[in-house]
Amino acid sequence: MRKDTIEHDGVIDSIEGCHIRVKILQQAACNGCKAKSMCTQSESKEKYIDVYVDDISHIYNVGDVVKVCGALSMGKQAVLFAFGIPLVLTVLWMLFAIIYLGLGDLVSVAILVAIMAIYFFILYLNRQSFSRKFAFWIAN
Repeated sequence: MRKDTIEHDGVIDSIEGCHIRVKILQQAACNGCKAKSMCTQSESKEKYIDVYVDDISHIYNVGDVVKVCGALSMGKQAVLFAFGIPLVLTVLWMLFAIIYLGLGDLVSVAILVAIMAIYFFILYLNRQSFSRKFAFWIAN
């Protein structure tokens, strides 16, 4: 495993042309613990990762076990878009609305909800661009 990548073992769930859908089992850190059967904190979830392959010379089949990789920087950028920017927008808006505009709390929060809805709607509209930017690949 390279230092700058995230790797998950998964099973190919479906193949449609150059689009491969891989099912991974995302496990909590405590799942390796010997006491997990007695613990209520352990959890695991099935997730699906979409992989687009340009080189179809590799023959993949549904049910094959593969290693799915992604750049570590993708995770950092995803956190920035999902949490960092909304946090900055929230703090800046609340400071601006309360200090400079003198709006009440209820009005400020209502406008903030609208700002967040617009922000996430813009992210949604740009999902195709993000799907190319946040790409995963199958390790050989």
